Amino acid sequence: MLIPYSKLPSNSKVFIYQSNREIKEKELLIITQHLDEFSHNWVTHGKPVRNAFKVFNYFLCFFIDESSYQTSGCSIDSLVGLIKSIGIRFDIDFFNRNNIAYLDKVTTKLITITDFKLFISPNTIVYNNLVQTKSDFENHWKIPVKESWLKRYLN
Repeated sequence: MLIPYSKLPSNSKVFIYQSNREIKEKELLIITQHLDEFSHNWVTHGKPVRNAFKVFNYFLCFFIDESSYQTSGCSIDSLVGLIKSIGIRFDIDFFNRNNIAYLDKVTTKLITITDFKLFISPNTIVYNNLVQTKSDFENHWKIPVKESWLKRYLN
């Protein structure tokens, strides 16, 4: 059951899928339609999954309210299946973990982890796709390298 993002509790679970390229505006419109249809009909053990999503030029973000009941593995698998099918349709890889998304002033850019190590600075803003909750997403999704798991690459 798709609900407004603002109505989700702060402890809602988040799943972030980062693309391997910028998603074009035309693609975002079609992808949003697919996500909207999926979100309205998403169930876990016959119960509607209370969820919301956000789309960005490099990210598909899902938020799940598990305050009443937990989402099953099968329902998460259905989400992964949807993301894979969108990836196939638009030739986008949402499962490549070798790319790092960062902010270059106000523009999101992608770079391989190998290249990222060459110019990394403690204050480079990166996307922390490891956030677990809506609250974390709002407060810690974009953070300096020195506060992220990437800090181990600082010299």
